[in-house]
Amino acid sequence: SREPLRFKHRNPRGGSAEMRVLLGAACAALALDPAMAAGVEGRGMLECSSDVYVGRVRNSSAKGITLDDTSLRYCASRIPDLWPNSVSEIQNIRMFRSWAKSWGEENREAAWAHLVSYATQNGVQMLMAAPLTCDEEADAEDWAWTMQLMQRLGPDHIMGLAVGNELELLASSSPITCVRKIWDHGRLWQGFQERVQQIDDMGFTSVPITTVFTAQILYDGYPFANIPGRVMAQDFFVNATRKYGKRFVFTFNVYPYFDPNLKLDPESKHECGYAIQKAACWEPHCLGVDVMVLARKRIEALTKKKDDRMWIGEVGWSAPAAISLRPDMQACTEFSSVKTLQRFYKGFTQWDMTLTDVEGPEHIFYFTLRNSLNFGIQEYFGLMFTCEATECKLKSENFTEFEALAPPIAVEWLQLGFGLIAGSVACMTLLVALFVCARRKPPARRGSKSLTANSYGESDDEAAG
Repeated sequence: SREPLRFKHRNPRGGSAEMRVLLGAACAALALDPAMAAGVEGRGMLECSSDVYVGRVRNSSAKGITLDDTSLRYCASRIPDLWPNSVSEIQNIRMFRSWAKSWGEENREAAWAHLVSYATQNGVQMLMAAPLTCDEEADAEDWAWTMQLMQRLGPDHIMGLAVGNELELLASSSPITCVRKIWDHGRLWQGFQERVQQIDDMGFTSVPITTVFTAQILYDGYPFANIPGRVMAQDFFVNATRKYGKRFVFTFNVYPYFDPNLKLDPESKHECGYAIQKAACWEPHCLGVDVMVLARKRIEALTKKKDDRMWIGEVGWSAPAAISLRPDMQACTEFSSVKTLQRFYKGFTQWDMTLTDVEGPEHIFYFTLRNSLNFGIQEYFGLMFTCEATECKLKSENFTEFEALAPPIAVEWLQLGFGLIAGSVACMTLLVALFVCARRKPPARRGSKSLTANSYGESDDEAAG
């Protein structure tokens, strides 16, 4: 805390030089910084606005939200403190990267400063990311940024490190030479060990470590997919659990929204009530819950243990429809409606994190905060729209946010105007104070003749006579 300024009155004619300097500096600061004069602080975003409330988030300390690229790149100062449509505080955030070269180096420092401030002020923990792709040079740069950001955040705000995300999907979009290098030739396992060793050298020896997979590896092999030239997940899990034990976490992205077995209702081309009932719920035997149970059983089959750590890296619902959703399910407008999104998201917030007959996940992350681009494709999984919008996606049809109404004069200009007025008034007040102090004469000493006149124009001596 700062000590209050103490002005020293050394002579009665105009104050000390220290006083004049401080008053002048204060005046200059107010003139140069109208936001300071107006009392406006650069704080973050408390919440998005809405008239829809989903309730408090159950087990909120075990739940988190993913930070989309749009929010990190363009509005790191506007990450809400509270879960959308709730009064519960966000406590965990999963990142997909720390920065990207194409975003511009000049913007990184400001974004990081906001992110670190958000984490420290709100006690938020981050699941950090170390991307692995076919571009090894870009991966090295990403990793350097992640290490820098981890140092800025400190151990108290790091909940884990994820090396790679959904690498099994590279087989469908990348050169076979790259895929074989990552899986068959051990680039993932080598890079994983190197990055873990580096964070250990930085002092993060107790931070959990993981690699994130899609749920597809549960269906392409037993207990996990092990297909040369495509994905060697089982070999990776064996190596990681043997070397790192309980520090290693099994992490899966679970998307009932994309389940390939979902179908339209019988004899219908546009309705899918049964698919919604099966995919958008959180009770036992709902699709997402069933996948988690299966994942837990496959982990046990591999390690012969019931208590290995398991996280759910992503779970979410798109509204409107995702471009990658099957055409037949896109035909069902209700499936990707805001109404169904609300059902799924509310179920997520109220889920108690338990699974039938097996241990539930330790953490789960909702995808995602805002609508964002993914590999150049617009996605609509966000619970908010854009950086500029302050409304939640979940709201009634007629909801209007008062602050969103456009005023006759832009808010920024109003703030600037009020700031300048306040700064001018403060400067004038300080200048008057300085002038008064400068004009004030010292009081007459006792026993000396006064040279001042009374109210009748007589000197004090003349009046006495």
